[in-house]
Amino acid sequence: MELVQQKRLLGLVTKAYAENRRLVAPLAVFPGCDLTGFSIKVAQQNYGVLFACISAIVKLLKPDIAFGMMDLSVEANALGLPVRFPIDESSTVEKHPINSLEQIDHYRRINILQDSRIQCYIKTIEMMSIGLPQEIIKCAYVIGPVTLAGLLESAQQLAMDSVLEPEKLHGLCQFSTEVIQEYVRAIINAGANLICILEPTAVMLGPEQFRQFSGYYVHHIIESYKYAKVETIYHVCGNTMHLLKEMVDCGIAAISLDSPETGIDMVKALQIVPEDIVVIGNINPTSTMKDGTIEKVRQKTKNLLEKMRPYPNFLLSTGCDLPPGTPVENMLEFMRVGREFK
Repeated sequence: MELVQQKRLLGLVTKAYAENRRLVAPLAVFPGCDLTGFSIKVAQQNYGVLFACISAIVKLLKPDIAFGMMDLSVEANALGLPVRFPIDESSTVEKHPINSLEQIDHYRRINILQDSRIQCYIKTIEMMSIGLPQEIIKCAYVIGPVTLAGLLESAQQLAMDSVLEPEKLHGLCQFSTEVIQEYVRAIINAGANLICILEPTAVMLGPEQFRQFSGYYVHHIIESYKYAKVETIYHVCGNTMHLLKEMVDCGIAAISLDSPETGIDMVKALQIVPEDIVVIGNINPTSTMKDGTIEKVRQKTKNLLEKMRPYPNFLLSTGCDLPPGTPVENMLEFMRVGREFK
């Protein structure tokens, strides 16, 4: 797929490599709630609190990229789907109301940019753009088209439709793409200079289905802001080794890969992914970062960096978002090893 790319992220990653260092950027906002004493629920609904959590993490770790909060319910919530808000866990969509494409007409009448939680995340990006150090890249999350379609009709129904009713699934993914495009343009206007598309539901698809229902629509999302000098990360949870070629074929600047325990082999991944695509990952956020000892964090991080030594397009991170309760000393050790590795 043809696409104009600025390659800013690649330039920063390869420049660091040429200077005998690595960029380091864990996916970490939930531990910011621990640092500030705020609940996840409040942070998901109050942009001042959310910025305080992000700011606390940035001040502590000094990462090269500041990520927003990973929230897979915000777009669905803006469409009126029922969402559960635990105090100290991420929110989840409880029901999946779509049974037919005709029902989408109702949801098209909703202006998602007038939703309070959508505005919370937009204003958080505004505060990140103004309040965080200028040299730090500000990255916002949006949901992927397949994952939003799965929230509209359920992941189980989506899997069936991908085989039995592909036209229905295309209709849902097209609608999801329209919603995401509207949101992402507002985020970019607010100051985001990197977008991470979260597409966990797509891991259940085979390569051809992934290309049709995720890659095709992600390409259209990226096309909608290709002249804004904003690049895109593709993050799909789980074992995506069978999807790597399809992921890098839609105009993204980087892919974010899950932990080795899911089946990801970073060496093989770097051999498959073109050199002009940044590969981000992939220390286990739970067994290593949250539940592991400092020594385990040190050894796992060193081992990964050693394996990645030949690859200029690698960026050290975690395989997914760090959970609440991740020890501060483990995060600091991860950053120290990453910064000091030559």
